[in-house]
Amino acid sequence: MASVAPLPGASANVRFITPARCGRARLRVGVFADRARQPRWLFEALAKVAASDYAELAFVAVAPAPSRDGNGLSPLFGAYRKADRWLFGAGGEGEGDIAVLVPPARRHAPEHPAIDVAFAIGDVDDAALAGSARHGVWRYCFGEEHDVREPLAALREVFGAHPVVASGLRIRRADAGDRVACASWSRAVPFSLARTRDTLLPKTSAFLARALRELHAHGPSWLDEATVPAASPSVEAPGSAALLDGVARIAGRVARRAAESSLTVGQWQLAYRFGGDAAWSGSLEGFHRLVPPADRFWADPFPITVGGRHYIFFEDLPFATGKGHVSVVEVDTAGHATAPRRVLERDYHLSYPFLVEDEGRLYMIPETANNRTVEIYRCIEFPHRWKLERVLLRGLWCADATVHRGHDRWWMFASSCVDGGEVNDELDLFHAESLLGDWKPHRRNPVRSDVRGARPAGRLYTAGGELYRPGQVCTPIYGAAIAVNRVTRLDEHGYAEEEVGRIAPSDAGLIGMHTINRAGPLTVTDVFLRRPRWAP
Repeated sequence: MASVAPLPGASANVRFITPARCGRARLRVGVFADRARQPRWLFEALAKVAASDYAELAFVAVAPAPSRDGNGLSPLFGAYRKADRWLFGAGGEGEGDIAVLVPPARRHAPEHPAIDVAFAIGDVDDAALAGSARHGVWRYCFGEEHDVREPLAALREVFGAHPVVASGLRIRRADAGDRVACASWSRAVPFSLARTRDTLLPKTSAFLARALRELHAHGPSWLDEATVPAASPSVEAPGSAALLDGVARIAGRVARRAAESSLTVGQWQLAYRFGGDAAWSGSLEGFHRLVPPADRFWADPFPITVGGRHYIFFEDLPFATGKGHVSVVEVDTAGHATAPRRVLERDYHLSYPFLVEDEGRLYMIPETANNRTVEIYRCIEFPHRWKLERVLLRGLWCADATVHRGHDRWWMFASSCVDGGEVNDELDLFHAESLLGDWKPHRRNPVRSDVRGARPAGRLYTAGGELYRPGQVCTPIYGAAIAVNRVTRLDEHGYAEEEVGRIAPSDAGLIGMHTINRAGPLTVTDVFLRRPRWAP
């Protein structure tokens, strides 16, 4: 369990010229905007392109729109946004001057631009750009309708308390219907538009560079093979009555949340059972519960059987410090459990103690995302002494690293995020020839961008000759359920999976569940509930 990575300041230095990759000419992107100063996330999106080795900003053309009220938004909406940001936002959204991303000579559109992509921002007429670029007119889009009006991004979902909000790149080409690239889903926070946008937009900013990278690598065929048909936008800008109704509903949710937070405290607990079928409904009938003291939570359980005895390693997090460490308990079939014993602690947060055996040795890969590393520890005296064996990855924010031995290599699944994004949204894949070898990122990272199952939820497993990957469903709350994903492709060139089921808590009082693991007859999970704040 990890926090959100901070959003750094806008890039101070932008490279205008970088070497082309693999001898291919870089894609030329023409930017058409209604004003030079744009939201900071859009500035960062274009800065990533300017600094890449596969695309360049051919020019940045700014033509002010006749009216800045093109979205039909009322002053009431502006007042709501300011109040919402003051209450729940992470500071101001900020702006950046996109004109500084190119030299002065390229701050206007040539009469006959020779560009590969026309990228439009704000009140720009897409029809006027038709035919100006080989691969069409691109825009960021939001919602299931793929609407391109950025000020409305996430508004419908937040007002309606929808669990997710979609985002992507809408691509309009003269010879084909509109397509959407980099389709992604983020959690919609039901009590705040600002809180939703603060993680949605930084993640979405990475899509332009990501799509250009794929287009450069795979050619025009990528536009059809790796995109989906776009919907027809039908979302109307809310009028004053709709805004007042939406704000009233949000106010009710805020009041309920405040009351809940003042009267209760959220706590993760552990549960385990011996025996039982592989299929499981989510009910804890037949499970033994391990309830932590009121000052902490226990989560992320990983079981192991050694010498006929059964152990559970887990994250142990005291509320007072907010920093987790790894503890272990021994359990038996009668439901007895020993007192927890601390086995691994660092100056930074530890969680998700993934256990793996290789060549007769036992290793642990705890989550160390706060240290921006993926570390592997070797057991030198079971169960309480562990030694750092190697840092597998450095400089990356990787949560819940989960390794799997394939037929010819090792694979590592880890939840990742762009700076400022939410760590639950995207899944990265890495591979190595050996567990302690050099790990390389998959060429298609992130291989999944969906808060409804991207983040790992335990070991991969096989059933009926098929490979399955548990994933966390992190909406409407973090760790709401577990998605069971069947892996349909896993190789150096691609990855694919499909959700075939979900495991959600079905017992009264339980509102979350986000880890499932098994070792022989022992199955373990964790559950989330809210306890009375002043209960003994």
